[in-house]
Amino acid sequence: MFLRATLCVGLIVMLVSASVGHAQDRDRVYTGEGGMLFHPILLEKTADFEDVVTRVIDAMSNSADETRRAQAASWKVYRAAEPGPPDQTSVLYIFVIDPAVAEANYSIGELLRQELPLEAQELWEKFAASYAYSPSLINLTLVADFTDTELLPIATEVP
Repeated sequence: MFLRATLCVGLIVMLVSASVGHAQDRDRVYTGEGGMLFHPILLEKTADFEDVVTRVIDAMSNSADETRRAQAASWKVYRAAEPGPPDQTSVLYIFVIDPAVAEANYSIGELLRQELPLEAQELWEKFAASYAYSPSLINLTLVADFTDTELLPIATEVP
């Protein structure tokens, strides 16, 4: 009985792995020190998008895989206040990865397959259906970092 259950779960994972992520998903590997990924999401699908992203980040944060935990630790998700194209009917989400984990794949489809295999197909379909148009990836190289700049003391008036 245990062997049958194990084989069934293994088959499900293999089928999900083969089918999840082929529609729009590509490897998302950052070659720069950091990166950004712009996601134009349909206005009526923002809750679906946020649900999937939250599930992926939570799974990565609690993963047994050290690389996945490192990815989650340097990954922020922003939602733009301004409406997005086309015709102001989308919401722009921006993934900010700083620093990028070298050679790590940030593809949502791949992360779903690895971290949430039993839910991967359902979550991928919800995620893929949320797009207004294709996402854009940008690799970044740090030019200046003002976070470590020491602030000068404020001059006091001399009477």
